[in-house]
Amino acid sequence: MKQNNIFRRKGFIVSLLLILFTIFGANALTAEQVAQKTAAIVGNSKGVSASFSITQNGKTVKGTVKTSGNKFNVLLPQVSTWYNGKSLYTYNPRTNETTVTTPTNQELLESNPLLYVKGGSGYRYSFSPVNRQGKYVVDVIPTGKKSGITKLTITVNATTFYPERIIITAGGRSTTVAVSSFHSGISSNASEFEYPKNRYPKAEIIDLR
Repeated sequence: MKQNNIFRRKGFIVSLLLILFTIFGANALTAEQVAQKTAAIVGNSKGVSASFSITQNGKTVKGTVKTSGNKFNVLLPQVSTWYNGKSLYTYNPRTNETTVTTPTNQELLESNPLLYVKGGSGYRYSFSPVNRQGKYVVDVIPTGKKSGITKLTITVNATTFYPERIIITAGGRSTTVAVSSFHSGISSNASEFEYPKNRYPKAEIIDLR
């Protein structure tokens, strides 16, 4: 009788473990899947609006970004950019100049920090050894050398999959983008991604297209 009870108890434990494995194991995400979910939110065709700070070489500046599909504007104290899907306008208040280019993918990345989250092919994904409660921390390693970036570390909210922090490592230096607020599904007018010429009537426009 005792032996039967032991077998029944062991059978119950095994069954419980199998149930738990089915529930949690089936729902476990890989690092790449986490990154893809976040990328889908950042690339929301309707639009995204976020506030962030960039820290580099001990200095921090705050800015905002708004996107709609592949269009965006990024407003910072030192420089502001508008991309209408074709041309990139970059305004420098120090020189009162606006440069217009047909941007490369790398130039778009350098203009809009949220684009680093979108990743794509040519990257290797793994969970970082750094653990933060309620967060996914994903290391993204480019497999090519074209970008000059050696690693991205993206911290993602485990519930919303919103990006909260992006650490960009390149040339032995790190730049940290901390997202303080993030809103997805935001509607924007197309005019928000066009260069506001009336706002800077005296700016010299340098067209490099």
